Amino acid sequence: MACGSDALHPSPEIGRHHANLTSPLGIALVIALGIAATIHVSVSGIAVATHERPKSPMDTTVLDHNQPVLPDGTPRARSAEDGNTDLGLKPTVPTYDGSGRIWTRTYLPDTRIVPEPHPATMILHGGGGMNSGYLELARWWRDQGYVSIAVDSCSIRGLAKNWLTDNQFGANMHSANAAATARYLRGRSGIDAKRIYLSGGRQGGWTVLRTLTPGTRCSDEATSLTAAGIAWYPLCDRTEPGSVPFGPFTRPVLFLQGTGDTATPPERCADLATGPNVRNLVFPGALHAFDVHAPPRTHAFREYPVPHDALATARARAEALGWTETKRLHETRL
Repeated sequence: MACGSDALHPSPEIGRHHANLTSPLGIALVIALGIAATIHVSVSGIAVATHERPKSPMDTTVLDHNQPVLPDGTPRARSAEDGNTDLGLKPTVPTYDGSGRIWTRTYLPDTRIVPEPHPATMILHGGGGMNSGYLELARWWRDQGYVSIAVDSCSIRGLAKNWLTDNQFGANMHSANAAATARYLRGRSGIDAKRIYLSGGRQGGWTVLRTLTPGTRCSDEATSLTAAGIAWYPLCDRTEPGSVPFGPFTRPVLFLQGTGDTATPPERCADLATGPNVRNLVFPGALHAFDVHAPPRTHAFREYPVPHDALATARARAEALGWTETKRLHETRL
């Protein structure tokens, strides 16, 4: 069965307000993490005007999002961001429609230190494809006691990258892969079925938002299998043919963004990064891809700086871990 839109409808009007760290729970969490004085969050004290997202012709277009993959043995495309580096991925996860296998790399915690069952986090890459930075994040999650699995959506289709609509499949294939990976994790022994999480940066953040927005078969299944999502500097203002607008989200979502981000500015997520199911953290001065371990450079595909910000990275990861540690499947309270 392909992952397609079969219950398309516009998002209802939802009253939205800015996330607030001054609530008792927000204060408690920040103090517990020891970073109360250094996190900036959008706080206005007043509600943002209620509105409905505009409906476009895309919202009523039903497409068959098949998930074709390359035949076994076909050379796999390399990430344009990592050259020809062998990232150690293997074809392991059956695609959503069963037509092939998704290339992944899984990191397992030491059961002598952290006994089973383990929570699990899937790492969803951005538009530039899988690279060593995502594997470094996967290893970090492993070191926190999580099974972590880096999911390569592009190379199994002969793509080095996918800027949302640069190919016939579009970016909705990422959501199908996320649902397929959640299904795969649920079937593994030693996994805490109530603690499977989505984590994605850039287009991977878009994937988190798309996957946790109701309206497609794969999002419905992903909702039944995952506990929460983490969207790192996501694309919030793009949609795809056959897709409903983002939100309201079916699972809690944590937004992690930077005020200096010129590629995916946090203000573009303002109406999404609010509400009872959402927490929004915006770090002062942090740029796009602030957690990527790489020399300062200008991104190969988009003209914006992406220097590593060690302090923002540490704060964001602490918040991400706090988020997953307090979220279980069927628990939606902040």
